[in-house]
Amino acid sequence: MTRFSIVVPHLNSGPALARGLASILGQTGVDVQIIVVDGGSTDESRDTLERHREDIDVLIVEPDRGYADALNKGFARADGDVFGWLPADDELLPNALASVALVFAADHGCDMVTGACERVFEDGTRLIRPPDPRAWEKIHIQNVIEQTATFWRRELHRRVAPLDHERFPYIADWDLWVRMRDAGARLRTTDRLLSRYHFTADNQTSRAGRRFADEAFTLLRLRGPLGGLLAYAYRLLYRFDLEGCYDRPPTCPPGRARVFRLVRRTLKLVIGPRLMDMYNWHFAACQERGLKWW
Repeated sequence: MTRFSIVVPHLNSGPALARGLASILGQTGVDVQIIVVDGGSTDESRDTLERHREDIDVLIVEPDRGYADALNKGFARADGDVFGWLPADDELLPNALASVALVFAADHGCDMVTGACERVFEDGTRLIRPPDPRAWEKIHIQNVIEQTATFWRRELHRRVAPLDHERFPYIADWDLWVRMRDAGARLRTTDRLLSRYHFTADNQTSRAGRRFADEAFTLLRLRGPLGGLLAYAYRLLYRFDLEGCYDRPPTCPPGRARVFRLVRRTLKLVIGPRLMDMYNWHFAACQERGLKWW
């Protein structure tokens, strides 16, 4: 039977923690090691941990330097065949891990499995994101992998660990996928719906904004195409994005829109239409401006 190690990083997750833990405990057909890393919660989640203490294999309660640092602490104690993590406010769907185990069992050369994820936004909007069959072609440019629906073998993790919490406190998952791809990891996709990702006004993804843009710039500069030059092109586009040039319809002044069109034409000649069209930082620009971003 496949043994999964699932790390749950959290800090003051409130009632959501109980939902997340219940979704792990409800998995069948696999053996699951549950590792909870609590950064020092002071809310009702402490009661949830107390109620589930016998269900939690490893509980670490101590201050950390963000979610990626917490994950590194958790994965250091992991002993499963397959690793993954679940933010405390998200859910695994029924039989998700058993479905992943079947994919690994059917392909012993497979290092990673990623599936579909349902995104739930704070206004009740729901969106199912299927896995991208070209994820490995795009990952150096866009983070097209749904973290809560992604799992990988222990051996791969040991080769590329730890997560870089110093340079990428917000996008450490994206950096991890890039390094896994660079390490030669073989990725398989499944259309099975594996997880539910809850976006709230306060979670990290919903409020990343400029921090995402800054870290994405660093990642593309270090690991992106064109020797890192794409990072500078996207940062330039982001500045226009902040002025409303990517809004539909555009909200930037007409003069600025003309400059933007000229810049786009020039960049398209320099970096090519494919890379030009793969710019996807608009959600961060909306977040920075306090606009609806989903």
